[in-house]
Amino acid sequence: MNDALMLAVLKDKPAPGVTIKKIPLPKPQKDEVLVKVVYASICGTDIGIYDWIPWAQGHIKPPQIMGHELVGEIVEINSKEKTNFEPGDLVSSETHIFCQNCYQCSIKNYHICENMQLFGIGRDGSFAQFATIPVRTTWKNDPKIPVEAMSVQEPLGNAVNVVTKANVKDKKVLVMGLGPTGLCAGMVAKAYGAKEVVGVNRREYRRKLAMTVGFDRATDVLPEKEYGTFDAVLEMSGNRIGIEIALDAARIAGKLIAFGIPKENINIDWGKYLINKELSIESVFGRMIWDTWKDVTELLVSGKVDLRKIITHRFKLSEFEEAMEVMKSGECGKVLLSP
Repeated sequence: MNDALMLAVLKDKPAPGVTIKKIPLPKPQKDEVLVKVVYASICGTDIGIYDWIPWAQGHIKPPQIMGHELVGEIVEINSKEKTNFEPGDLVSSETHIFCQNCYQCSIKNYHICENMQLFGIGRDGSFAQFATIPVRTTWKNDPKIPVEAMSVQEPLGNAVNVVTKANVKDKKVLVMGLGPTGLCAGMVAKAYGAKEVVGVNRREYRRKLAMTVGFDRATDVLPEKEYGTFDAVLEMSGNRIGIEIALDAARIAGKLIAFGIPKENINIDWGKYLINKELSIESVFGRMIWDTWKDVTELLVSGKVDLRKIITHRFKLSEFEEAMEVMKSGECGKVLLSP
């Protein structure tokens, strides 16, 4: 089987664009599983890799298969240790591949491992017909979860971690930025008992999508009368103006959770916001491994969150260029690829 060829999306040179071509199937190395990819979904990070932005240039060494969100069927397990996996299991991958040896791993902060490797960024990923995943970052999916949703658990997991840190129950919540993770944050906030959830986004498409998934309101401009009225602000945009609005929108002694990654340095008035306003600012980088994944499973199995509502486009893997055009347009929710 490993002499056969598969279709893959390759970042094969240090320049914008990709190549879609047939390459040999990967072989699972020691303590890895080989999966047949059922669905892979495109993340905003993949746009940066496609466009070859400076961040991507510092993290990617071509040639490499792109993609880090997937659901796949286990074909082979290469491990002498006993695992809870069997061929045929539907699994997903945690992107943050932790070393198990550093200080952060020793205190179970695996998601911020000091020697972290990233699936689909530091090693071959999911935009292919087959992929290999380390056993230690393989997640066995509950069969009660819709299969399409299984490939979109990473952004939902990010949102769960953000909303959990914000402690939103009975609170007025603002979500800045309504990309897929922002949309997930609104859904999770409602599921976790937020009193009101308001979204802000420039694109009408995303505002309409927010209303279909359960936001109470979605607007392109936050009225000034609402500045200083939000108990919790979830900053999902990484946009400089969005961050400025987020700081003003939070009430005195409110909480701001930073998730979106800015493309520029951000200056804030330290005295105004951290001292005089006594804001609490926390940040999130990924998911708690594996506690967040367990919370995600509970949300999906219970039906409190239906990820299929944010899946707006589906393409074959061979149609990746068309799928990327849709992603870059912003006129979409989550975009799925079917190998």
